[in-house]
Amino acid sequence: MKKFLCGLFAFVLSASLLAGCQSPAPTDTAASASTASLGDTQANQPEDGRIKIGVSFASEAQYRFKFDKQIMEQKAEELGADIIFQYANYDATKQANQVENLISQGIDVLVLNVVSGNMVNLVEKVRSQGIPVITFDNTVEGAQVDLNVDRDNVKVGRLQLEAALEYMGPEGGNVVLVKGDPGSAVAQRISQGYEAVAAEHPELNIVADQFHEAWSPDKALKTVENALSANNDDIQAFVASADSVALGIVPAIKAAKLDGKAFLCGMDVEISAAKLINEGVMTMSIWTDIVSGDQRTIEAAVKLGKGEEITPDEIQQIGGFDIPVLLVDVMPVTKDNLRQWLDEIAPAGWATEEEIFG
Repeated sequence: MKKFLCGLFAFVLSASLLAGCQSPAPTDTAASASTASLGDTQANQPEDGRIKIGVSFASEAQYRFKFDKQIMEQKAEELGADIIFQYANYDATKQANQVENLISQGIDVLVLNVVSGNMVNLVEKVRSQGIPVITFDNTVEGAQVDLNVDRDNVKVGRLQLEAALEYMGPEGGNVVLVKGDPGSAVAQRISQGYEAVAAEHPELNIVADQFHEAWSPDKALKTVENALSANNDDIQAFVASADSVALGIVPAIKAAKLDGKAFLCGMDVEISAAKLINEGVMTMSIWTDIVSGDQRTIEAAVKLGKGEEITPDEIQQIGGFDIPVLLVDVMPVTKDNLRQWLDEIAPAGWATEEEIFG
């Protein structure tokens, strides 16, 4: 097996959130888009000055979300804001009902990690009541939102498949793409990254390419079992869009005796994935700078709740709308930088040395 080295990508999140309460209309594109999206929020400022933030997460099953919650709570307390969390567990109807409940509790701004990227009506309903909406770690195609906070998911897909190419060498090989939920903008944009790399490298032979509802590990396992059977176990790389599906396919890889021989990647660097990286079963996982992303999200939420201006990192065309965006940086974590990642980058409590290296 060829040694695989992937350099550490430094976090670069230099743009800061700037207060500009009651300032005149800005002339630059980014500021104009952020100001235009605020609607009538200044009329809804709470009398006691404390902003109430509602957070609706798609699921509490993802390991990272409990850390997102802790970081957001700490930042909200620091800024003198109240914050309420709800978890929909990948049920779109449940999420819509939970958002209704948050509205009834008098939230001033909604942070929305949608179950599906198609929840346009929900976003429009919230904003029609003068409540700004921040989409978080997922986007809603076809709806104007006040801010989107997300990693560059196309970059994630490129990093993963380019790493597989480097691992396999110039001769390329057979590759299985194990994707996430088809309704998730995250999964769709990661897939766009795969498509871009595949178009540039004809030596890649994609033998299976499948999305999996609710990022199901069981369905991902079935996909990989079928691919292995159809190709007589002749597969050199398994590229998974998240650790949840990557971990789900490990039994099939081990059964084919390809563990440590074939490339395997995921995203989120969950404890089980980090342990498998140390053991050489997984090759890498993509890490998202959740600490900075969460802190900046709450800073923006407080400003939007007060009707103040925000300064996004850039404006992106998403579903036909100009959306202000805060970018969250990503980096590959491999066996070579695993300990450095744990000691210097991962949030406190994410994992212990014993859990990963013991």
